[in-house]
Amino acid sequence: MNSMNSWIKGFLILPLLTSVGLFSGSVFGKSKVDSFIALDNAEKKGLTQGPALNDLAYLRKVTVDLMGRIPSSAEIKQYREWTAEERRGRLVENLLQQERFTDRWTTFLADMLRIRTGATGGGQLLAYVHKAVEEGKPFDRLARELISANGKTTSVPAVGYILGDNVDPMALTAATAQVFLGVRMQCAQCHDHPFDDWKQRQFYEMASFFGKTQRIENRFTRAIYTTEGDNNRVLWPPERSKPKTRAPVDARFPFLLEKFAEKPEHVKRLEAKREAEKANLSVDDGTLALDALLEGARATVRDATRKAAPAGFNPEAELKRQNAALDVKGDLYRSSALRHELGKLITHPYNRYFAQNFANRLWAELMGRGLYEPIDDYSEYNTVSHPKTLEFLRNEFVAVGYDFREMIRLIVNSDAYSRGRLDINRSSKERLDSEHAFVAGSSRRLIGEALFDSIITAGHLTDKKWPAGANLKTIQRRERVYLTEDGEEKKPEPVAEELKKELESTPEMASMKKTAPKKDGYDLESSIALDFDALLARNGVQEELEAMRLRSDEELEAMRMAREMTPASGPRGKYKYVYVDQEIDDNPSYSSSFRMASPAAPDHFLRIFGQPGRSQLGDFRDFTASMRQALMMINGKLTHEASRVGILEPLHNLLEGEGKNLEKAIRKAYVEIYTREPSKDEIKEGVAILEESESCLDGMADLRWAMLNSHEFKFLP
Repeated sequence: MNSMNSWIKGFLILPLLTSVGLFSGSVFGKSKVDSFIALDNAEKKGLTQGPALNDLAYLRKVTVDLMGRIPSSAEIKQYREWTAEERRGRLVENLLQQERFTDRWTTFLADMLRIRTGATGGGQLLAYVHKAVEEGKPFDRLARELISANGKTTSVPAVGYILGDNVDPMALTAATAQVFLGVRMQCAQCHDHPFDDWKQRQFYEMASFFGKTQRIENRFTRAIYTTEGDNNRVLWPPERSKPKTRAPVDARFPFLLEKFAEKPEHVKRLEAKREAEKANLSVDDGTLALDALLEGARATVRDATRKAAPAGFNPEAELKRQNAALDVKGDLYRSSALRHELGKLITHPYNRYFAQNFANRLWAELMGRGLYEPIDDYSEYNTVSHPKTLEFLRNEFVAVGYDFREMIRLIVNSDAYSRGRLDINRSSKERLDSEHAFVAGSSRRLIGEALFDSIITAGHLTDKKWPAGANLKTIQRRERVYLTEDGEEKKPEPVAEELKKELESTPEMASMKKTAPKKDGYDLESSIALDFDALLARNGVQEELEAMRLRSDEELEAMRMAREMTPASGPRGKYKYVYVDQEIDDNPSYSSSFRMASPAAPDHFLRIFGQPGRSQLGDFRDFTASMRQALMMINGKLTHEASRVGILEPLHNLLEGEGKNLEKAIRKAYVEIYTREPSKDEIKEGVAILEESESCLDGMADLRWAMLNSHEFKFLP
């Protein structure tokens, strides 16, 4: 930016008007979910229906929700070429199959599961969840694997979920109930729940499912894995009561399974789907053991103990089938019959908590508000705004085989999703009541990752937009220089080449690569990109045992020292810092923020825009506006680079040279940034900004900067 006056003028005169698209389009017809919303709203008064989103506004909204960024110019062009009758349905089907869909919804699950790539096994767990989303793994199967897995994360990456809470039975009980069932039980860990029916004894009984699981660290390789011990660590009465004696607690599942006189329709549909999948050999037998699950529904809660599994289902036999690769190695990574049983009970089709928890979370993510709030605190004493709608979504999730792509398709194809916000002339109460009734769209800000990637898309930063050498600059880099005993500079001794190669070949090292190097103090957008394939590179049990057998104590000690000598920590001794001038070609490009190691650093763009730390239960995204956010957008490197018009951008030819066409340039900028055509007044004002600037390139940079900083860019239609 060259002129502060031009900045201010562009920002102040930029109209923030309601989007005007080329196509009026028609919203989807009433779907089943819309019918249930209407039933739930039948007795509510003073509701006003929001306007139907036009086709371009719908394109922007659903693309951001499903792919985590605004649509590109090429995607907008393709969408416009489809007929009005087919474009919305065709768009949704196309988005559901994109690689970016997998990335965006992996982040949704990572928030829910509190996956931290810096934690033990966190990187492998994130890669495992990413692969599950990519392959369309049913959510009930995914949940069972997370709850029951044992072993080493490089062989069984699902173990990362158990390791995330350091294999603490109490922490895992609170997390499992809140994450998978949407129920906050942690208060019952210390006393009977004051606002619900959960008793402390029930908490301890559920914790006993985790009571035998142990975290083991190999003293030779430092590898960490989980296995099952012989003794239950969960004892009753609680230690804080200072009892004379304590005894292990029998594991019991405190959530009653539903009872039906005859098999309900949604369960019949689930059975039919699983039988069809079994016939097509598209999933393994572990997913298809539905009859055993249904038979287990007849058991009482007392039957679900550590001594007796629910009638009609043999957890040991199931474990042998699903974990044969581990069991044949012996007792190094013993499987957990207790947690396997718990996984079956939690994901049981007659356990309404499991299905309704995920359906409500998904609804809240796409509609801006859950059918009950908070989304992880369901209780008989809490208000459900739309009980019929919740029941329908819960049953439908079971019926479609816990396929969340099907649920997303159901929601985004609904009339409720396709509604826009009420205008500001309506009273606050009318707008709020209508939004909570889902007859009008709610004001939703882009999540941090989607905002980051949308700036990249709008500013053409996915690729280099300048030729080599166009942005040369000199920076100072601080380096650590080690000193001899006499105070002279010395070179650090190189790590043995074979050990260095071995370290660099590990999945942890191979899975990380730099996106845009951090060069300046105001560059708070750079981070580490993850290679999910490398993170899932398997080092099996046999390889681990073989490595332990072949390596001598001296070799293991050498490897340990080599790790300490890597550049991350550096050799030990006296040192000083020196500043070295370095010329760089400051021509940044960025990869998707959904592939970054997460959570990001506290001062990173993503954290400032609400990415949760994922360390505590109930740590949701924060959508509160802040001064740090404003400063990040106004002064940050990402916004600055996105605003500048690169020589290799198509827009450049419309601002200089023989192809100069300022009106066309304004239209292109509006379509790329706002996914809509500008009004006549906006074209006139935009051209004025370009003509009054020192150059049209500077004027367009100012205009794009103002547009990126507007609410229209940062909020969904």
